[in-house]
Amino acid sequence: MWSKNLGNHTYGAPIVVDEIIYAGGDFKALALEAQTGETIWEIPTPGRMDHSFAVSDSYLYMGLSDHRLLALDRRTGDTRWEFFAEFPITSSPIVAGGMVFFGSSDRFVYSVDAATGNLIWKHRLNGNLRSSPAISGGYLYATDSDGNLNILNARTGQTRFRFRTAASASDAPTVENGLAYFPSGGRLFTVDAEARTVWGEFEFKKVWSQFYIWQFPGVPRPPSQRGERWRFAPEKSASRGIVASPAVAPEALYYGDTAGYVYAREVSTREELWRFRAEDGIVSSPVILGGRLYLGAEDGFFYALDQSNGKLLWRLSLGAPIEVSPVFAQGRFYVRTSDGRLHAIE
Repeated sequence: MWSKNLGNHTYGAPIVVDEIIYAGGDFKALALEAQTGETIWEIPTPGRMDHSFAVSDSYLYMGLSDHRLLALDRRTGDTRWEFFAEFPITSSPIVAGGMVFFGSSDRFVYSVDAATGNLIWKHRLNGNLRSSPAISGGYLYATDSDGNLNILNARTGQTRFRFRTAASASDAPTVENGLAYFPSGGRLFTVDAEARTVWGEFEFKKVWSQFYIWQFPGVPRPPSQRGERWRFAPEKSASRGIVASPAVAPEALYYGDTAGYVYAREVSTREELWRFRAEDGIVSSPVILGGRLYLGAEDGFFYALDQSNGKLLWRLSLGAPIEVSPVFAQGRFYVRTSDGRLHAIE
């Protein structure tokens, strides 16, 4: 185990490829030896690196507050190309199908060629994309600050479906088992990942809902929004509720809330299988690995639970709140803490 100070706390999770860790610090980006934490290269950035990087082949992609998406040589840190968005980049990039996808505070989702940085398409959302999008089955899933889950064709950027909530979505969606899971307004929403928009349906239901609220005679309760499967609100003691997306396995999903509860819920029946309570809030996603559930909490402990029953197996104090999801690679966990340190745990 080793620990390295990266400077003032930032929120981007590290990424590990070929025994090299890529992580953002306060006004810097770094490549570190995974076994020792020794610095391979370090470059300055124009602001805090609160987003993660993406890696494909020999390229490292990173978004910056000065509107630039950079493609770096991941071995040296040298810039290969740069793309300028209209406003600061607000999300972590992802790479799929030879394209890089990311969002900026101009409310656009961008797709650029991963090899050249040339723009392929851009699509305007109702709110800003603040977290990484997800790719599944040729579609891009992106939540925005206006509370929408947007499903776009990844190749063309055309809208397939938009699911609306009443509050700001707080994390990237998780797409598994034909469903998209995402937190918004402190609640966890589950939406059919293959839903399609029926044009005019939302506007019609909006009018229907207004008549129902006004208690017009004979107006029944309107049906739920297209695509919704279920939603979950946590314990009332959780001030901010659920703010991080779940980890999903074929049989169950696992997520935490800001009261410190960790829940295991059956995928198809939604039955609660077990719950565990940490000593403080859970604000990042857990990791499923080898029959165990690993997670960090704001109490500064890194927890290992039995995936089948939620029993505590062990916990390790890291000395400061854990607000970023842990990353597992090549036999180690890499965990960031709010004191600016990155910890490697065997």
